[in-house]
Amino acid sequence: MKGHGSSRGRMRGAAGAAPPSLHFEFEAGTGRHRLWGTVFLSHESLAVNLVGGDLPHVGAVAVSIPRASRADARRRSASTSVFTLVGHKEDELARPFAADLAQALGRTTVVVAGVHIHRAGPADLAKVFVNAGRAIETIIARVKAAPGNSGRAADDKGPATRIHRGGMPGRRGQ
Repeated sequence: MKGHGSSRGRMRGAAGAAPPSLHFEFEAGTGRHRLWGTVFLSHESLAVNLVGGDLPHVGAVAVSIPRASRADARRRSASTSVFTLVGHKEDELARPFAADLAQALGRTTVVVAGVHIHRAGPADLAKVFVNAGRAIETIIARVKAAPGNSGRAADDKGPATRIHRGGMPGRRGQ
């Protein structure tokens, strides 16, 4: 655990007080294309549980770490790793979701994603990805508005959300 630990293992700030944290719920979309979940913002990181569709579950986990862009050190990028459960495809959702948040907020971000829509066609998947983009925008706005945010999230070096089905095009500033 990073930071100072008490005998109970809780993280403490320099003055002995727990660092600020924030927990909230979000949702985007309606019906079977609706996405929802929870966000936990801690001192240096963000954890997101993203579920939706007909059968919420765990399908993939993405960890994204913000870093300076290799193309332009004045811009922020992110390195992202994904673990996908066998037979699942949520890596296509979890990777850009985590990367967008890490880039925009400058925080290590973990996204656990599980969205299942029975017999989903291309139009269904497109709606899910539109809703994912809306969810990202909601999360970014809530985190930036959080009290005691220390200005980190106000640093707008990351790109606008670019999540869509089939990967992340135009990954400028890699």
